[in-house]
Amino acid sequence: MLRGILNKVSAGYGDVSIFNRLSAEIPLGARIAIVGPNGAGKTTLLSILAGERDPSSGGVDWVGRTPSISYYKQEAETEEPVDWSQAGLLQNRSQWHVPKGAEYAHASGGERVKMRLTATLAENREVLLLDEPTNHLDASSVELLIQTIQEREGTLLFVSHDRYFIDRLANLIFEIENGKLTVYEGNYTDYRKQKDHARFIQQKHYEEQQQYITEIEGQIEQLDQWSEKGHAESAKKGGRAMGAKEYYRKKVKKRNVQIRSKRTRLEAELEKGRIEAPEAETSVSFELEGLRKKGKRVLELKDAGKAFSDRQLFHHAAFTVQSGERLALFGPNGSGKTTLFRMLLGETDFEGEVWLSEGLTVGYLRQTAFDLPDEQTMAEYFYSPSYEEQGFLRIQLTNLGFSTSQWQLSLGALSQGERLKVKLLDFIRKKTDVLLLDEPTNHLDLSSREELERTLETYPGTLLFASHDRYFTERLADGLLLFEKGTVRKVPYSLVEWESRQSSPAVPSSEQEKLWIETQLQEVLGKLSLLTPRNPEYSKLDQRFFELSRQLRELES
Repeated sequence: MLRGILNKVSAGYGDVSIFNRLSAEIPLGARIAIVGPNGAGKTTLLSILAGERDPSSGGVDWVGRTPSISYYKQEAETEEPVDWSQAGLLQNRSQWHVPKGAEYAHASGGERVKMRLTATLAENREVLLLDEPTNHLDASSVELLIQTIQEREGTLLFVSHDRYFIDRLANLIFEIENGKLTVYEGNYTDYRKQKDHARFIQQKHYEEQQQYITEIEGQIEQLDQWSEKGHAESAKKGGRAMGAKEYYRKKVKKRNVQIRSKRTRLEAELEKGRIEAPEAETSVSFELEGLRKKGKRVLELKDAGKAFSDRQLFHHAAFTVQSGERLALFGPNGSGKTTLFRMLLGETDFEGEVWLSEGLTVGYLRQTAFDLPDEQTMAEYFYSPSYEEQGFLRIQLTNLGFSTSQWQLSLGALSQGERLKVKLLDFIRKKTDVLLLDEPTNHLDLSSREELERTLETYPGTLLFASHDRYFTERLADGLLLFEKGTVRKVPYSLVEWESRQSSPAVPSSEQEKLWIETQLQEVLGKLSLLTPRNPEYSKLDQRFFELSRQLRELES
């Protein structure tokens, strides 16, 4: 039976360890989602599985023979050579609605992903490795990808931060966190339930052991006090009666034996089964500053348009953006969202007029972070002669989830998610007035996505962003730049939300309720893990947990 074994696989950059001695079985035909925080080594593990990188130690063993492997990478600036004259490839490409004459160099992020996915899936090999395959894809394309993968045979290992995508495909979860690998059965929802439950149990056992340690140490302290008192009494009373001194000495000796016995027993028990407090899940904190001048124009387009050769993206676009507005660019892949950002930055020519307020600072977070100097370290990239600014930057580096050792790591050695965080740190120190974010959540892990949402909610500057993440858009947008019918128009968010519901199947209310209950369960478990049974809030939360669990069982039955 063709299956794989991760045999104590380790990897690192120089003296920095990424992960250490990972071991797990890859069953035949399994669909495995690899999850974990940015920089945990998810892409590194895929690269090792693909044979493109050697591990520091250990290896990947295939039982029977080495299978054929296809590897879809996160990002590629250039397209791998593909013979598009093959009828099958052209048919698959048209299925993704990629324009027939589209060239990779001028294609949108979504179109590039579709072109590369088409070529990778057409190889039809025994093991498929996918690194963030849903990045830049709109909802219909994600559904098509899910359907395509479900219909194919073979083993799948993929990295994704898309909860919906993982839930639809995965039957095993490989979690890499703090340099270790843990295997969970089921999809993402199952994994979160198992992990939260395990953390809850560990926290409970940890608190019980701490209480036991406190009790034993209290008994030892009391025996110590009795022993000291016995010594004093033996010295004081020993001379009054024959044998009294010896009597008190024996009494003290007996208590000293009890003390040593209790200490030895406690140490033996802790050595055999010490329970550590659950490690806090990786989280990050972004801090952005920006100027908010309400009622002032930030930018304006008049009769603006853009075309590539004979392909018109949009024309006659006319709208104004006020300071402090939060606008989501809304439209299918290839409609010109990234191109509009490049027009605002003056990176491409265009028709009509584009005006930006004088003296405005603009930060652009590209879909990929290829615009960083790979050979520089973060220390070099963020160098400042000011001691105060250096201290500020190092604090923010820690807040963004980086370790001190990574400060000397070259930018080229960072994951895509970490590179995007470096760009965000650049915006932090420059106190940017306007942020242009092109698919900002694509390479961020789930905790980073949620933290970014919370931060951008308080960002006082102007925000324009393109995202296929519906949760992200609903939480942040108060209006949209709608790309449709060959132009771009500015509309209230509520209008487009209504229109999108008319053109796509609504999520069943039962599914929405299920998602809400699962979210509440996670929140309750998180709070329970921080309390002891003696806390007055514990019983209320415990009752809430069982009530939510009952509701979830009824929905699933």
